[in-house]
Amino acid sequence: MKIIDILEVDMMVMNHHFISKKRLFETMANLLSEESSESLEIYRSFVEREKLGNTSLGNGVALPHGKCLQDSEIRACVIKMSQPIDYEAVDDVPVKLVLGIAFPLKTNTKHQVLMKETAFLFRQHRLYKNLLLAETKEQMYEEILRGFQLCNNWS
Repeated sequence: MKIIDILEVDMMVMNHHFISKKRLFETMANLLSEESSESLEIYRSFVEREKLGNTSLGNGVALPHGKCLQDSEIRACVIKMSQPIDYEAVDDVPVKLVLGIAFPLKTNTKHQVLMKETAFLFRQHRLYKNLLLAETKEQMYEEILRGFQLCNNWS
């Protein structure tokens, strides 16, 4: 399983206005949930995970995630911010791109591998720059697909 298998164009948001991290997590939870009660669980899992340590990847990208889904499904969303935000990133670089992932409550090694590969992919500076230039959700999806293909060719 790869992040490109999970991401969908309708789970991408362009030019999101940032108010706070908690509001950002609310937005992601609403986007990723299928019902209102699930939204609260996703939100809580993102907040709890963030308390363990900042989920920025550095280089302008953050990867908030949490274990919260009852079934074995994994859901992901991408939010491109309207302005760089202070995410308290590990490298102090303002964040412009946020990828949220909701995992099942019970995770396994394939989930860890997905997380590791996703972090590697979204740390790629070329992908980041191309995503910032994308003007539509479809262009963002195509750039992620292209970045994924390039990364797989390196291995």
